[in-house]
Amino acid sequence: MKKLLLTTALVLAAAPAFAKDYTIKEVTSDDGKYYFSPKTLTIQPGDTVTFENAQDDSHDVMFNVVPKAVDEMIMSPTMEKKGEKFTYTFNVPGTYKFHCHPHEALGMTGTLIVGAPSKSGETKKVSHHDMGVKTAGDHHDAAVTAMPQGTGKIISLDADKHSMKVTHDPIKSLSWPKMTMTFSVDSSVDLSGYQAGDAIGFTLKPIGKDDYTVTSLKKQ
Repeated sequence: MKKLLLTTALVLAAAPAFAKDYTIKEVTSDDGKYYFSPKTLTIQPGDTVTFENAQDDSHDVMFNVVPKAVDEMIMSPTMEKKGEKFTYTFNVPGTYKFHCHPHEALGMTGTLIVGAPSKSGETKKVSHHDMGVKTAGDHHDAAVTAMPQGTGKIISLDADKHSMKVTHDPIKSLSWPKMTMTFSVDSSVDLSGYQAGDAIGFTLKPIGKDDYTVTSLKKQ
């Protein structure tokens, strides 16, 4: 009997802890503030986090700092309706930082600790521009790196500011999923013949660290 009890205890001690599920809400407050709730969260390797849109507003989640052992881009599609979700299981320990791309400048950022915080030098920054360069370089196509191509639909357009909000299809050369984004449009592009609802093809040019501008546009 003692041998049986000892064997059972050893098996239980060796068994992994049950993975847990967590939810982080993407919130638009009544007074116009944008934030993740909770803003910081500590979980264990193997746990799953679901990012859930709490209102009918446009949000996403993009991880821009991850442990060096992470070898993929962690980013959601655009979530525009209440209840839409993005779920990811975190297996690599360390510190992760994330933001909502449309609202990062308004402070919609967060931190996730998996197991224990990363020590100095154990994380890497990931920009969506850098990811595109890496992908294109893997195919030895410098033209794709400089001028990614996309298709999508115009949601809104501001000719005076030369910008437009677009829901674009996945852009493989940039490792972007389907998203809704606002792009600046080069002054050489004539916007007079375009309006909300138009299906378009477009060319992007990288500007700055992590932004793109539309350099050519045509109706599909």
